[in-house]
Amino acid sequence: MFKKIFCLVMLSLGITSLYADVISFNASVDKKTVALNDSSIYSITISGDGKNLPDHEIGNIVEFNRFGTSTSQSMTIINGKSNVSVTYRYTLGPKRTGKFTIPPATISYNGKTYSTESIEIEVVPAKNIQSISSADSSRGSVRQHSSQNPPGKAFVKASVNKTTVYENEKLVYKFNFYRNVDLISNPEYYPPDFTGFWNDGSKPKERYDVIDGSNYHIDEIDTFLYPVGVGVKTIAPTKLKISVMDFSGSDDDFFSIFSNMGRGRTKVLETNPVEVKVIALPQEGRPSNFEGAVGDFKIKALVDKQNVQTNEPVTLTVTVSGNGNMKSIADIHFDDYSGFKKYDTIVANTSDNSKEFRAIFIPQLPGEKEIPAASLSFFNPTKKQYETIKTQAQIIVVRGEPVYSSGSSSKESGTNIIRRGINYNNPIKNLKQFKGHFVKKPSFYLIFVPFVILLMTIFTYKKIQTNPLKKSKITSSVAKIQKLLESARLEVSKNNLHLALNLIYQALMEFVTIKTGILSDNLSGDQIKEKLLTSGVDEANIGKIMKIYDKLNFYKFASVDLDKDSIKILIDAVKSLI
Repeated sequence: MFKKIFCLVMLSLGITSLYADVISFNASVDKKTVALNDSSIYSITISGDGKNLPDHEIGNIVEFNRFGTSTSQSMTIINGKSNVSVTYRYTLGPKRTGKFTIPPATISYNGKTYSTESIEIEVVPAKNIQSISSADSSRGSVRQHSSQNPPGKAFVKASVNKTTVYENEKLVYKFNFYRNVDLISNPEYYPPDFTGFWNDGSKPKERYDVIDGSNYHIDEIDTFLYPVGVGVKTIAPTKLKISVMDFSGSDDDFFSIFSNMGRGRTKVLETNPVEVKVIALPQEGRPSNFEGAVGDFKIKALVDKQNVQTNEPVTLTVTVSGNGNMKSIADIHFDDYSGFKKYDTIVANTSDNSKEFRAIFIPQLPGEKEIPAASLSFFNPTKKQYETIKTQAQIIVVRGEPVYSSGSSSKESGTNIIRRGINYNNPIKNLKQFKGHFVKKPSFYLIFVPFVILLMTIFTYKKIQTNPLKKSKITSSVAKIQKLLESARLEVSKNNLHLALNLIYQALMEFVTIKTGILSDNLSGDQIKEKLLTSGVDEANIGKIMKIYDKLNFYKFASVDLDKDSIKILIDAVKSLI
């Protein structure tokens, strides 16, 4: 019998291990035939249990410009097992016509390397300016080359939707390429590195317009930025390399026109730099649970069921929507939820204009119960003030017996059950049968001695904590933090930015461990904040720690292009703590 049970357990562990290794990895494009002046979305999706999804590497896509990257994440829970899916979307603009191959993307997972399939894309010729639709051409006459109408023009412009913004407020950097001249090949786009900003991806589009009586084809790229730190920041010029048909030649020499036809001329167009003034968020009126969200948001909540049994889980879905940095919304907060057991809130889905949280509540007592309201505090840059929004409380009907400890009567009131669980032991009904019972048994000492040893160990440990060895241990931990930060700087110099972020996170958690005396790697943000408070750390330092923690998580989960300067700022911030 024992062998059968052992085999079943081992088989179960084997199946669990096999299941944990399952990962999905694929790539796709939204269209396999694209015009030269159009773009294609190249998507890479990685799905797994979410504990340690690997980073990916894309191949060298030389025949396309990469205009921007965005990221979305979703989570599902089925039978208690979670599955996380992360999708990375790259906007690709072709450089020339022809048939091209996007090479496989790769990941490394559990010592193995996985690759996607390569993807074939055909780039067809672009429509020139004379192929404007009738709806567009009604806005102005189509420009034609003639003796009275000189050859067309090409120029670029850059602008921002606001020149003064708050820290972490959404900023749109707009690049426009105007032309009414034919191009030999697609332009090569060289955006600035956006130092001092989080780059949340770009969206290209095209349109037609009439300027000074001439029709122009306009390629437009909107890049979404969030400023980091305060002060005047300068966005460097954007450059665009174009090849146009060269019609130059002497007007007196008729044959020179034909000798120059078909010959290209390369030009590099450049925008002016753009200055943005970033101002700090005000201290006045800042709510205690404010965690850095900036924008204009709405919130709503919905439960998956309204009639349940005691100890049956209820999933509450809270959706935050609106205009702002969704990635910076780290968490939502709940009012008192006594009468329920609650599990950690998770992020189920994130998009450009919404973020979905899920929390599991387990009712402990029967009756009509209220799942508390969820709240979010944020700074509204339009109104220039802090706001706190709340959902409606969710009413559910709970049936069944109260949740009670084994051995207690199911007919007892909920109050007595809770009091018994917290303060009371079961009474000994017949004291005589126990009188001297343990003392006479030699086994008593086998039971008692380990407890004495345990108490002595605890006492010794407390003494060690208060002696100079503790100071030595802290010194060792500080040295470890410094070593981690130096390693992070080295990885930044090698351009291994994701690895550098991981080292910075380890250094921060080591610092939190020094302050709290508790290993902090697996704690949530709220738990870290609570442990710091109970350990006597002042609120100013807690604010600094949590700000670094939030930024590290933002870099980890948000669709941002990492840059060396921002990571160096994080290294210096952790260093300043010690």
